[in-house]
Amino acid sequence: MRPHILALGVLVLAATPVAAGDFDAWGPVLVKHELRALDGTTASLADLQGDVTVVNFWASWCKPCRKELVELDAMTRRLEPAGVRVVAVSIDRDVRKAERFIDGEGLSLPVFHDGPDGLARELDLPWLPCTVVMDRAGRVVRVDGGGDPETIKALESAVRSLTAKRAAPDREDEEEAG
Repeated sequence: MRPHILALGVLVLAATPVAAGDFDAWGPVLVKHELRALDGTTASLADLQGDVTVVNFWASWCKPCRKELVELDAMTRRLEPAGVRVVAVSIDRDVRKAERFIDGEGLSLPVFHDGPDGLARELDLPWLPCTVVMDRAGRVVRVDGGGDPETIKALESAVRSLTAKRAAPDREDEEEAG
């Protein structure tokens, strides 16, 4: 097979959203993993449970990643009032490369550095950029790759749909209301 045909097949595959069932095991791994922000503080995605969370894995050397990150930063400003949190996780070896890109673009979304041997390796990311959508309970409901405008549009639509859903009340809430 010719190399350029194989590369095209990989790009088409990467741009296709994957059913959440294929990534059920990712949720607990993502939630328990401690991440280091560019300012040196640490956080966990568990801190964001209760919100719809979009986690974008990227690298400064990845051109589609850089384009997608700018779009996700804009999406953050549009969706944050609806309870959506978008975070970026750099897998660069050198955190300074991630910092230079973020500063150069003036991005405001939360950015963490995890390097190539953290979550990227543990999850065995299928492509870059790789964007994971987690529901309010911390379950992975969508995984996208590619970073093209159609993927971003579909991602935002899926996230808006999740924010429209209300979590079912727990039994105590039902008893108080009833």
